Amino acid sequence: MIRLTRRQWLAASGLAISSACARRKGAGFAGYALISNAGDGELVVVDLTAFRLARTIPLGAPAGDIVFGDDGQSFVLTPSTGSVHVLDSELRVISSRRLSNDVSAICLSPDGRAILAIAPDKRELVIASSKTLDVLARYKLSGSPANLNVPPAPKPGEGAKPPYVSISTGKDSVVELINYKTGQRSRRDFAGNIGAVRFRSDGERVLVANVHDRCISALAAPALETIADLPLAMSPDNLCFNADEGQLFVSGEGMDAVAIIFPYNPLDVDQTVLAGRDPGVMACSENPPYLFVGSASGSDVCILNIDSRKMIGIVDTGQRPSYITVTPDSQYALVLSESAGIMAVIHVPAVEANVSDPGKKRNKVIAGLFTLLQVGDRPVSATVVPRRA
Repeated sequence: MIRLTRRQWLAASGLAISSACARRKGAGFAGYALISNAGDGELVVVDLTAFRLARTIPLGAPAGDIVFGDDGQSFVLTPSTGSVHVLDSELRVISSRRLSNDVSAICLSPDGRAILAIAPDKRELVIASSKTLDVLARYKLSGSPANLNVPPAPKPGEGAKPPYVSISTGKDSVVELINYKTGQRSRRDFAGNIGAVRFRSDGERVLVANVHDRCISALAAPALETIADLPLAMSPDNLCFNADEGQLFVSGEGMDAVAIIFPYNPLDVDQTVLAGRDPGVMACSENPPYLFVGSASGSDVCILNIDSRKMIGIVDTGQRPSYITVTPDSQYALVLSESAGIMAVIHVPAVEANVSDPGKKRNKVIAGLFTLLQVGDRPVSATVVPRRA
């Protein structure tokens, strides 16, 4: 593992590694990347117009999940303190509140009015107001929660989404669905270990990564009755929806490929596509519709065209990818390496230019690597925040 002192990485963070810097072209994105580091107590802010460190935000403990609200506020979790910190549109900490002894994950309700948090130590779901951070309710769970999910926020013209949250208890093999406004709940027991849970975009189905049976189990909400079990060629270790939530991509141990699932009618595994070596973490861009797949054991990011289902290239990011996110304009993929403390930036138009050139080899897309930045000790997640006008 690469270890840098605070002074060393602050000095280096504004500089791109020279081989990538020589190829820099692009206008950047009008916003910031907020990066959580598991190795220190500061949130790192990267200016995406210039791809350099803007500043750090002291939080007093390592950061975890970051969620961005429609009102321009960001909510940052520090898991070890069980606290949520609110940043305003100027990225200033304006309030903090401890919700429980330890909180492993948070998300926003579809209407943005509530923060939902899971506390493994107390085996509880905590509901707090996103405006005041006051705790509104606590629900005891059947096991130690490992993952939670809510339906996506409604798009313009869509109706309100049901006030459901689904919770996976991992090795405790239970999925629970709770109406966080009324407290009504249901549960489903599995035969062994389960992973992540994801709602279908309409909130009517819960898709469960059934690790024990190596399948995706589709359950009807809110009763959690089984609709289908979809067998996979790999362990469902990583789940990723495309931009319109019409396709679910699955990667994991067992095959150098990604499974593509249609969560609507027909509910099935449509295709399994080769996706580089040892596929791991994933993220999607909207336009162009690309799937970025990080190698779980190497340093490559494989890029698939979602429409054609073909691999268009591989970018070597230098270190093992552990997290990927894409800017809202689909122009840049930000790839974190927790072990190396770096963020690699892939410039999507450069990938497209390389693919369209018949003289280029398709096995490596060297021009796609835009820059590399040092971003602290053990970066674990990143959220892109647009700059407010």
